[in-house]
Amino acid sequence: MINRWFIFLILFLVNLSCKASDDTVSEADDPKKLKKVVWDKSTLRKIAPLEGRKLSYAGYPRIKSLGDGRIVAVYEAAGNVELIQSSDKGKTWSSPQVVFSSFEYSKGTLKTRVNMSNPEFIALSNGHWAMACNYRPSMAEISPYAIAIRRSMDEGKMWEDIQVVFEAHPRFGDGCWEPAFLQLPNKDIHIYFANEKPYTNSDEQEISYIQSKDNGETWGDAKMVSFRTHRRDGMPVPVIAGNEILVAIEDNKQGQFKPYIVRTSLQTPWEIPVIGDTNKRNNALANPLSDETYAGAPYIMRLPSGEIMMSYQTTRNRTNDWEKSTMDVAIGDKEGKNFRILDQPFQVPLDREAKWGSISLWDQHTIVATVASNLDGGTIAVWMILGTIK
Repeated sequence: MINRWFIFLILFLVNLSCKASDDTVSEADDPKKLKKVVWDKSTLRKIAPLEGRKLSYAGYPRIKSLGDGRIVAVYEAAGNVELIQSSDKGKTWSSPQVVFSSFEYSKGTLKTRVNMSNPEFIALSNGHWAMACNYRPSMAEISPYAIAIRRSMDEGKMWEDIQVVFEAHPRFGDGCWEPAFLQLPNKDIHIYFANEKPYTNSDEQEISYIQSKDNGETWGDAKMVSFRTHRRDGMPVPVIAGNEILVAIEDNKQGQFKPYIVRTSLQTPWEIPVIGDTNKRNNALANPLSDETYAGAPYIMRLPSGEIMMSYQTTRNRTNDWEKSTMDVAIGDKEGKNFRILDQPFQVPLDREAKWGSISLWDQHTIVATVASNLDGGTIAVWMILGTIK
């Protein structure tokens, strides 16, 4: 009898210990504590091109709230980069302002059209605005792929001349891509981008960044953020979480691209680049997708409560054609780990797409997701939807 009660006591204590351990797990391991997003289908709308305007393509959108009721959206527009604004919660938008225009570049007798791609926008702490884009020449060996920026001191009324802040080679296989801004608490500005320039004899690619210490007037040389031998780290988007800088990237370590996070100290950014597999690189998803499932073009943001939210484009629950991807949204913990897939905010038929999207904070309780999509059966256009954080 004593032995039986002793066994019961041991089992009871083990059970208590397990419960205590469960109480200390991260929020991302406890579904009861995880936040959710409820998407409001009534807010689904096409915001570019505006009604009645014909445009062959509008895509790669980014929407940012300025915190005073104004919303800014930037996107590719058939070779140009445009900016629109809304002051009524996205119900109506201003006429588009072309910030970067495609142009013809001549090199001797050779000529090529240079298109503007991959726009990004940031409102700096001093009130100035900055936009970045990617120069993409139509023909090889004439004009370099490049990262360029423009600044505005009066909230978009006037824009300074274009600054080309980084140049790669004049060919598709050795270019540079997808700039993304980050401003640090000390006011330094970073631009992160995918960089093929160092790898002219391979198909490899690294994530690089450049830094400005004078509000974007001048920029330093490119430095490595992350690299995986024989692979292609790509499409970086940064965010600050606590005392770290997190950068979401796509990583094709094995099989199709998957979202990963690389990280560094906020005080000494990227003193040691993230090379291959280290404790500074982690697969973002707590439950990894199959090797055959594509999940690329990640984007991240920080919720007011501290958790990190991520979007990416994926073939999950769709066909194997990555061109027909749609957006997944996932939520992680405050360290940017253990992301759990929430859902797909854009309901897109399997023969259509919703790609090159982003998410950002609309207000303290709402996020906005935006994609380039033909969900209505028309041409590729910019669509948005709002979701309430629960």
